[in-house]
Amino acid sequence: METVLAINDDLSGRSRPESGICISGYTPEILTRIYDAHIRLCIYKRAMSADVKGYAVFLKNTLHNFQLTQTVPLHKLTDLLCVSLPQHQFRQSFIRDVHTVAEMYACLFGLHQIGFRLCGLNKTMCPRFHTDKVPCRLITTYSGEGTEWLDCMANTSDFLETLNQKPENYHSVQRLSPGDIALLKGDKWEENGDYGVIHRSPDVDGMRLLLSLDIAH
Repeated sequence: METVLAINDDLSGRSRPESGICISGYTPEILTRIYDAHIRLCIYKRAMSADVKGYAVFLKNTLHNFQLTQTVPLHKLTDLLCVSLPQHQFRQSFIRDVHTVAEMYACLFGLHQIGFRLCGLNKTMCPRFHTDKVPCRLITTYSGEGTEWLDCMANTSDFLETLNQKPENYHSVQRLSPGDIALLKGDKWEENGDYGVIHRSPDVDGMRLLLSLDIAH
């Protein structure tokens, strides 16, 4: 699937060239660029519907420390969510959205089942900069602050240790927006040279509702 190399920075048509490891765009096709050797992070910048946002806020405010973690076949995901999530007028809209995100991820990697995690967090989950020991993880924040990341690559474990000792010295920390769908290559991606995208959880002010998906065989 072909994607234009110059991606719109906003809806007015201004363009932004690719950065060192990241590419972003406003159509889901941008996620196919994860297979480009020099791209480590793809961001699909989307606008969530009011119904999906409404249920995300309801869920965040209702279920404290909520976590649903399971390896699940894609065709059983809707049933899992229906029995796990509380009733609300916007629940079906939220479930359809989560299923659509999971379906895109499964289609991209040819998966019949996925490693699924939906959680409500009231504390910072991973405050230190790190890389994930997975091939490729999908992250999207439905409510609250988005994941922070660096547009650079680690080449040694010492780099990460030095970075975490004085993170304030690094000025190019970037953050995903709520609703953004991000694919982050991890350390186990075959062409990575052992290091994936450097990222961390944001400081939590209140609750955060996070969805992450992993490759499961």
